Amino acid sequence: MSTADTPTPAGTPATPSPLIEVRDLTVSYRGRQVASLPRLDVFPGECVALVGESGSGKTTSLLAILGLLDPTAVTSGSITSCGVEILRATRRELRAIRGSRIAMIMQSPQASFNPTTRFGTLMRRALALHGVRGQDSRARITEALRSVQLDDDMLRRYPHQVSGGQAQRIAIALAVALGAEVIAADEPTSALDVTVQAEVVAVLQQLRVARGLGLLLVSHDLALVSTIADRIVVMQAGRVVDSGTPDDVIIRSQVPYTRELIAAVPTLGGADD
Repeated sequence: MSTADTPTPAGTPATPSPLIEVRDLTVSYRGRQVASLPRLDVFPGECVALVGESGSGKTTSLLAILGLLDPTAVTSGSITSCGVEILRATRRELRAIRGSRIAMIMQSPQASFNPTTRFGTLMRRALALHGVRGQDSRARITEALRSVQLDDDMLRRYPHQVSGGQAQRIAIALAVALGAEVIAADEPTSALDVTVQAEVVAVLQQLRVARGLGLLLVSHDLALVSTIADRIVVMQAGRVVDSGTPDDVIIRSQVPYTRELIAAVPTLGGADD
């Protein structure tokens, strides 16, 4: 009997399927390869971080996973989410996945919202596009706001009437209300001060535990991702040069580029202080 036919012993939990599965992804523009991601899996309740300097290919990889690349991009490989092959999905299939299965959190949350629309209207419209209306919509929105430690008063406000940290938590709440299984976050705290960064990271951590959300986090900040990521993938010039657990990458790595990133993290009490 083959390994595949061997029954799982009684009482042994089944290994969960990945929420996102990437194999041999490459992205090119005009014949020039700009990103290559040989393998990446995001499981329920797991945070995977793509780390590197600007231009390293991490955001391009994230946009490919969401099916949001510029039409001029040439892609190959495989990206599977929710049983759908993203690189060959129709626009209708992608609309069904985005938001309700995979939600993206932008770097500048206030700039990503319509400045003329109250948050309550925005959230109700977003849920309606995914078939959620009426009492179900109201209940989801209220519960989602509570999950990110905000109250219903936020629904009456416009984007310019909230802080950056509040706007980011509203973006996270919208993902929760839509029932997203994965949050893809592109530098979600870079526009926030250190205290607010910690608050947003704490909210994401709580949602991982409470809801089993998968997180795919893009960042240049190794100090930040070391506090939340289960696995770190380091990219340089469009290629993966290092990967592993936070200890593997931050403490034990001997990859020169990784060591340079770590050395660039500001510390208090340095020689110039």
